[in-house]
Amino acid sequence: MSLSRRVQRAAPSATLATKAEADRLRAAGADLVDLGLGEPDFDTPEHVKEAAADAMRRNQTHYTSVEGMPVLREAIADRYRVRDGATFGADQVLVASGAKGALYAIIQALIDDGDEVAIFAPYWSSYPEQVKLAGGNPVVIPTREDDGFLPSAGALESRLTPRLRAVIVNSPCNPTGSVLGRDGWSALAALAAARGLTVICDEVYEAFVYDGLPFVSGAVLQPVLGDRLVIVSSLSKSYAMTGWRLGYALGPRDLIRAAATVQAHDASQAPTLSQCAGLAALTGTQEPLRLMLDEYARRRAFLVPALQRIEGIACVEPRGAFYAFPRVSGLYAPLGVRSSAEAAALLVREAGVVTVAGEGFGAPGYLRISYAASLPVIEQGVARIEALVARRR
Repeated sequence: MSLSRRVQRAAPSATLATKAEADRLRAAGADLVDLGLGEPDFDTPEHVKEAAADAMRRNQTHYTSVEGMPVLREAIADRYRVRDGATFGADQVLVASGAKGALYAIIQALIDDGDEVAIFAPYWSSYPEQVKLAGGNPVVIPTREDDGFLPSAGALESRLTPRLRAVIVNSPCNPTGSVLGRDGWSALAALAAARGLTVICDEVYEAFVYDGLPFVSGAVLQPVLGDRLVIVSSLSKSYAMTGWRLGYALGPRDLIRAAATVQAHDASQAPTLSQCAGLAALTGTQEPLRLMLDEYARRRAFLVPALQRIEGIACVEPRGAFYAFPRVSGLYAPLGVRSSAEAAALLVREAGVVTVAGEGFGAPGYLRISYAASLPVIEQGVARIEALVARRR
C-alpha cells in the first residue's frame, strides 16, 4: 500500500513513543522509574468529576455544537477578558479534543501547501509534524541555553522569508520551562504585526509559573496583533484532566469558523461530559491549582540541584511547566554513548529510568525529565542516574 507523502513526512510523537516503550517494558516485568511522561500525578479535582457525573445522570450525553457548548465558550472568553483585558467573544472560541486537537484544526485551517511556520527549538514534538501534515514547512529557530531558551524577535527576524505565514510561541515551554515576559512578547508582537505574521500562543502550562514570576498571556497582545493572534490552551495539565481531552482555541472569527469546519470532519466535537467537567473547572474553586503549583515547586527545588550535582550534567532552572531539560552531552564519554537518544536508551536499559531524548524536541544533547511524579519517585530516579554514572566512570 502506498501512503500519502504528507503522513510519510511526519514523525511519530516522541513523548507517546516513550510512553509506549515504557508500558511494554513494564508489562515485561521491568522495574521502572518513569520521569518521561508529561502527565500530572494528581487526581482530577472532586468538584470537576462530580460535575461530569451529574451531567451523566441528567443524560447530558448527546452532541453539542461543533464549536462547543455556548456556556463553556462564554466562560473561556470571560477568563481572558477578566484576567488579560482581551475582547474575545464566545463566537471566537473553539472547544476541541485537547490543545493538540485545537492546534491541529487551527494549522489545517491556516496553512497551505508550501507555507512556512516558524517554531522555536526546543519545541513540543507535535509542532513541526502538524505543520507537515498541513502541507507546510516548519522553520526551526534555535534558542540558546545561555538565554534560558527564550524565543526572541531578533532570532525570528533573521529567519524571515516571503513564505513565512505564522510563528508558534510556547510559554511556559515544554520541554525547557522557559517563560516569556511582557518585553519579550511585545518585541515578538511588534515584528509579527509589521510582517503580517499570525502568532499562535500555546499556553497549556499557564498555571505553573514559579518564584512569583507573573504569567503573561499572549492575549495581552490583542491590541497590537488584532486578527493575527491565536491562543491555544487546555485543561489537561492545569486541572489534571489529561484523559478528559479538553482544550480550546481563541482567535479571529473567520479562522475559528474554518477550524470548526476541520473539526466537524474529524472529531465532530469535544466530548460532552468533558465539556461539562471543564465548565466546573473554570468556574469553580481554583484552589487545586495552587496546591499543585506548590507541590511542583517543591519537586523542582529538589530535582534541579540534584541534577546539577552530577558531573557531566548542566541544567538551567525551569521557570514554568513541570520539566527539567538538562544538557547531558558531558555524560557521553563516561556512559559510552554518542547522543542523548543513546543516553536515554541506556538509562532505561541499565538504570530503569524513563526520560525523553532531546532529539524529539529538536534539541540533541538534552533529556527531558518530568517532575510530574511524586517526590519519592523523583528521588529514586535521580539516585539511579547517579549510581549508573558512578559505575561507568
